[in-house]
Amino acid sequence: MEIHESKSEGMVVQMEQRGVQTGYFLAISLLLSALFYFFASNWPMLDRWEKIGVSVTVLVLFYLSSYVTSVLLKRHAFLSNWLLVAGGLAFGLCVALLGQIYNSHADSYMLFVVWLIPNLLFAIFTRYQPFYVISYVLAHLALIFFLEPTVVHVSRESEWWYMIFWLVALGNMVLFWLTSMRKLPSQPIYYLSFLVFSVSLFISSFVEVYDALPEILYLLVGAVLFVTFLKWLPNRGLLIATASMLSLFLLAKFFWYMLEYYSEGFFLVALLAAAGLVWGAVVGINWLRKESAHQKSKWVQFFQEAFTVLVTTIAAFIGAISLTGLLVLVFDDESVLYFIFFLSLLGFLAPALLLPKMNATVRYTLLTIGYLLGIGSSLFLEGYYWVVFLAVLLYVWKAAAGIPARLLTQLAFLLVLYFKLTNNMFMQDTTVLLILFVFQMGMYYVRSLPTVLRNSSLVYGLLSLLALTELHFESFAVNLLIQAGFFVFTTYLLYQTLHRKSKSAFGIVLAFWFAFLLMKYYDLLWSLLHKSLSLLLLSIVFFFVSYWLERRVQSDTPIVSPVFAKRPLILLMIMLLQLVLAGYQVYSSETILSQGTSVKLKLAPVDPRSLLQGDYVRLNYDISTLADEELPSGEKVRVVLRKQEQNVYGYSGYYEKAGVWNKPYTADPSDVVINGKTVGWGQVEYGIESYFVPEGTGLEVQENAKFATIRVGAKGDALLESLSSE
Repeated sequence: MEIHESKSEGMVVQMEQRGVQTGYFLAISLLLSALFYFFASNWPMLDRWEKIGVSVTVLVLFYLSSYVTSVLLKRHAFLSNWLLVAGGLAFGLCVALLGQIYNSHADSYMLFVVWLIPNLLFAIFTRYQPFYVISYVLAHLALIFFLEPTVVHVSRESEWWYMIFWLVALGNMVLFWLTSMRKLPSQPIYYLSFLVFSVSLFISSFVEVYDALPEILYLLVGAVLFVTFLKWLPNRGLLIATASMLSLFLLAKFFWYMLEYYSEGFFLVALLAAAGLVWGAVVGINWLRKESAHQKSKWVQFFQEAFTVLVTTIAAFIGAISLTGLLVLVFDDESVLYFIFFLSLLGFLAPALLLPKMNATVRYTLLTIGYLLGIGSSLFLEGYYWVVFLAVLLYVWKAAAGIPARLLTQLAFLLVLYFKLTNNMFMQDTTVLLILFVFQMGMYYVRSLPTVLRNSSLVYGLLSLLALTELHFESFAVNLLIQAGFFVFTTYLLYQTLHRKSKSAFGIVLAFWFAFLLMKYYDLLWSLLHKSLSLLLLSIVFFFVSYWLERRVQSDTPIVSPVFAKRPLILLMIMLLQLVLAGYQVYSSETILSQGTSVKLKLAPVDPRSLLQGDYVRLNYDISTLADEELPSGEKVRVVLRKQEQNVYGYSGYYEKAGVWNKPYTADPSDVVINGKTVGWGQVEYGIESYFVPEGTGLEVQENAKFATIRVGAKGDALLESLSSE
């Protein structure tokens, strides 16, 4: 009895400790979000030196807190480590703020490159997993914004894109191999690299180049990976991921060719292909059963079920769409919807339910086709056919005990219910979302349901509540109540799922919690500054609550050496490197502002928002187009600006590329040479295409700004100084 009681007490203490850690984690996350929103708001009450001072102070305080925690709170290694990671993230915010202050490109790839360098060094010397993940994400963000800048449109050939997708895929495959061989000890990178590899390769198959080569190569690589993860290096997760991408490829190609060859003949061929796919799946599963008959492996059973679901999905989509398209083309009458509705019930759902000895793959395919046809027809038919369909779905839920069938039934039920209720003139969207939320959360709390079904209900319930926060109400109090309600409810669920040791549910709720914070960044009902202050207050509350809970917990946590304590000198050098990088950016920008030549340019602005740096006006100059010049993208050029009417500078007709002038050039006393980079179609970008403004003022600037004043340094680098109407 005493042993049992001591175990129970130990579990309670462990739960409380996890609760404390979760509280500190959420507090740090909220603090970073508050800083993110504050810097993005571009508060005009601070001048540029005050903004620089605030960002550097925040960076130093995070690292100082990490060090102090590692020394004074040795049983809280997690807190010191998280503060160190927060410092690495705060450095990125600092770099973004400097870009905002000096009007560098919004979301420039160089922002992420500079941010990446110290975080990568942190990862190498600490081997702390969050730094690996952050470095991986930053590297890919730098690549994305290099390939697709947000401010200018870069013209690139299809062959170029195909090569890039393959290079990204191969780079991630190298990372995947390194992590799988334990040469790079990072489980998150193991999965992330395989995911990005698969997605990059998948996208490459849709690049219109080299005829059918992209599709053939993708299928060959997919087949090799499929066999590898099935027989040579068995891995159920990666096998299902590979099979899913192959299925998605076939489905996407079906839609691709359907749009191109829309006809009765195409749909007949597609129906035959769907039937052949199901037949091949049945033969393949029977072969697998014979080959593995001597093995009592749950892995074989799992693969059979997952493979059945994948084949069912792709065959059902192709079959349902092809059958619908064929019937619509043949009959060309609205009455065909009634025929499709009853066909879904009698021709597909009835056989799937009434013939229990039917092959599982065939049964699930018929069931899915029936659902797809039933959903499509019941949504378009007038009257209460949709109620009949929902009643059938409830019967299927009760009759079909398999989890895949129930998941499919749940999704079909919610889709029809949502779209039909929202189209009802007597029911508001708010009421519909509340109904779905209560309905799905009620299912989540039914303990007798399998975990998979409870988690799916949790996803649908939180998705309904999140959608509710995106509705805009006239009353500010109602808006605030809904936003606060979501935050409080999800925070409560975080602690509840943690207490119940439900890792999957905890991960789902945490994803929605962060998604809410990110989505509110673009919410126009409340300014970024107010959001920042609110998140700061919440962060303080979480810190104090976590500290209070910690004092109540009888901690017997073993002392673990924090990251900071292992290599303090190296970490200090990396932190100094961050300050040097920030200082160099400030020094070089201030030098141009103080010593550069002032140049007035004519422009035409647009008003978007940056990912990290807030509102800005996107600028297009007269000098952005070099008349009668066709230059390939990616070329460095030096363009000569010459003073024209009203002291406005324009393109002189001269530029230099690779040390060679486009035509004989004689300097004029007013000439100013500016560095640029070609982006195709005779367009050049100069790094002065973004002008950051306080939140909400972009449209006003866009309407009034007609000219820009820039400073061009002695080496040709330029900074945007101000905008004016005359």
